[in-house]
Amino acid sequence: MKKEEIIETLSPLNFWDKSQDTGFKRDEYLKKLDGLLKSKDVVICLVGVRRCGKTYLAKQILEQKSKEYSKESTLYILFEEPKFEPYLNVQLLDDIYESYKTYIHKDGISFIVLDEIQNVKLWEKWIRIKLEKKENIKIIITGSSSKLLSSELSTVLTGRTLTLKIFPFSFKEFLSYKKLNIEKEYEIITKKKEIKKHLTEYLTYGGFPQIVLEKDTSLKNQMLKEIFEGVIYRDIVFRHKIKDAHLVKVIAELAINNFSSLISATKLRDILVQLISKKISPNYVVNILEYLQEAFLIFQIPIFSFKVKEQKLYPKKIYCIDTGLINAVTTKFTKDFGRIYENIVAIHLLKHRGKENIFYWKSSEGYEVDFVIKEGLNIDQLIQVCYNIENEKTKEREINSLIKAGKELNCKKLLIITDDYEGKEKINSKTILYKPLWKLLLSEKI
Repeated sequence: MKKEEIIETLSPLNFWDKSQDTGFKRDEYLKKLDGLLKSKDVVICLVGVRRCGKTYLAKQILEQKSKEYSKESTLYILFEEPKFEPYLNVQLLDDIYESYKTYIHKDGISFIVLDEIQNVKLWEKWIRIKLEKKENIKIIITGSSSKLLSSELSTVLTGRTLTLKIFPFSFKEFLSYKKLNIEKEYEIITKKKEIKKHLTEYLTYGGFPQIVLEKDTSLKNQMLKEIFEGVIYRDIVFRHKIKDAHLVKVIAELAINNFSSLISATKLRDILVQLISKKISPNYVVNILEYLQEAFLIFQIPIFSFKVKEQKLYPKKIYCIDTGLINAVTTKFTKDFGRIYENIVAIHLLKHRGKENIFYWKSSEGYEVDFVIKEGLNIDQLIQVCYNIENEKTKEREINSLIKAGKELNCKKLLIITDDYEGKEKINSKTILYKPLWKLLLSEKI
């Protein structure tokens, strides 16, 4: 491409001569991203499920930098631009950078966003060269694949990456968009009725910015299905060059239908065989589940065990990255509030504790605990999620499991997440806390 053509293609999405839509301000992420940009000789990676708001966040930081420095000091490149498609290689990166330096910003610091960079072959080597030359640039890359965290970066950019994982709107962000800001502790009490009303909507339609901003409820499910299909076809089928797109979609639907449940690849394979009446390898299902996780559509947590072999052998629990997607893909949503509550707690833990610190627990006698939270070498907390704590049999089962696990894992912090009940109870020298889901989601720590 000629330099003039490149600038003409880039111009509509940049701040140079026009304002840009930067969406709803995500102050928590923006503050973190601004802090990361102060580091030297590193590339900042924004990763997360497709349509979770990475592009808007990237544009928000460019807008901020355009005011701190100049509009010309910022460069945004979208590698899903159709005009770039025939040229997705390192030469294109060189051509774009040279065009920008020639026509827009010859001297001074530059803040560059490379959006959906995984579409460009050998992009990581281009970035490494720029870092090694110590050019006066700050690079932010975005992508909807966790491979940005693994092979490409670990082999070529070792020690030169900082990652910020982006999620769909949290419940707190959702309330903020609804003009319901909770700034003081007493407001959680005084605004409880409004908070709970919004929680129902949040659990039903989830936190994807596009869905939250859409006022027409009849369109929300259709848009959620389009997001789901976008992940399947663009982030999995196209990226991994899979021939049977329908089979991938069916596996994804089965995985999401089994949210908040224990399920193995073998069991999923058996269900598939019944549905489509043809042989499928369990390894094929394992690979597709890995791709679904890679695209941040689902995540799986293992059983807690001091034996690595047991962690590998036992089935994992599957969770979906957004409850709105569950609503759009499954047919049982309204009947599964307990599982929905568990899924939303899993997302909250994933964001605040990190996937590597979350497990479930199950004893040989059949006792189960939804979440085991590890901190360092110790078990920090045990969490049960119970939608209907008023049922005496259910309450007894949850308590017995917590006490059993607390004794075995030497953990004193026992928590039950409820629909609306809050309190404290002492049983056999063990203290159990009860906390409503809506209050948990407004707290930074668990």
